Amino acid sequence: MLAGIKGGKAGEEDERRPQQALLVYERWLARASLVEGGLAAPLLPAIDAEGGLQRDLVRHGTSAEDAARDAKAAAQRAVEAAARWEKCRRGEGEDGDGLKVEDIVVRDSGSFIHLQLGSLKPYVKVTKTHLGKLRALYCRACRRGQPLSSNIDSDEYKTFAYRVYALLMRYESLGGSGYQAALGEDAFDALKSNLGVACEVFASPLNCRYGSFCSQFFDVDKYFGSLGSFFSDKFAPTRGSFEMNPPFVPETISKAVDKAESLLRRARESDEALSFVVVVPAWKECKFWQALSKSEFLRIPAADVIIAADHGFIDGAQHSRPARERHRVSSYDTGVFYLQSPAAADLWTCTKTIRNRVLEKMKTAVGTCKNVQELEERYRRGKRPRE
Repeated sequence: MLAGIKGGKAGEEDERRPQQALLVYERWLARASLVEGGLAAPLLPAIDAEGGLQRDLVRHGTSAEDAARDAKAAAQRAVEAAARWEKCRRGEGEDGDGLKVEDIVVRDSGSFIHLQLGSLKPYVKVTKTHLGKLRALYCRACRRGQPLSSNIDSDEYKTFAYRVYALLMRYESLGGSGYQAALGEDAFDALKSNLGVACEVFASPLNCRYGSFCSQFFDVDKYFGSLGSFFSDKFAPTRGSFEMNPPFVPETISKAVDKAESLLRRARESDEALSFVVVVPAWKECKFWQALSKSEFLRIPAADVIIAADHGFIDGAQHSRPARERHRVSSYDTGVFYLQSPAAADLWTCTKTIRNRVLEKMKTAVGTCKNVQELEERYRRGKRPRE
């Protein structure tokens, strides 16, 4: 979970830069999710955590007085919307018409599959390649590796399709595809073969490279093998090699760094090998960058930094785009940190050769557009390549 334009430019290092409204929402959601009771529903913040939404509204051009009023109103409306959502979820609201698993409609559309609940809009789509990936994850997580029926009218297939639909709707509703971007497969493969990385601590069933991953929405992700949130007390590994690419929201990254260091201290005390490869935007004025740069577990003199134009990520909407449009050039310079317990440093030594190999592999995911503005403009105007 996790790059590209994840969450937009951070507030601490550029208070003057206007932000897209969608990124303002994503950052509001990310901050609220860090606070106990901060969410009224999976995608509805109940509070303005630390006044972050208010500050973002000001950056977006709202007066300080109006921003304070609007942030409070937005949180209240979110709470009210969550109450309506809960009624519908229980089948008690206006739209709670008793839709069931058997109402899922699966339609073949060339290289894509469309999923819809009865005749209700909207429908969601997924490439057949990605559906195959989700199917494999589902069979391992829910069927103990047993194959799934290919008969789309069977009960077991409809259950699978219903869960895929819920997953796609959740991430579609989340918004910006850059927020869910991830390292390219070549970089992931380099981390696995050279540093033993086998788990992503910020991912989703849609963008995970490995079968082991943490994600934000356990209620829909669990059917595809999610281990739950990285921030959960239940996720407390004492050993292993992990990739950490959090959403590009300063507060989220800072909390992730704090937890990683807590786990590393425990691993050091028990002489266990625990390693984190941390991929973050090179926002050097932010607190998280300073914390990473001064970490007692940092195994290199400083972060490896790669400039924006030289590398890219897998787009968060890769599951609904043609294969040739899966990658996107990065919006920002990116830093890669290697945090390891002493035992891990001996087991997975971060040599200059290995680190350079990782950076080189990050360059293979740039995509067909020379910058993010060109990519966003293409999709904003509907100039998508033909499917």
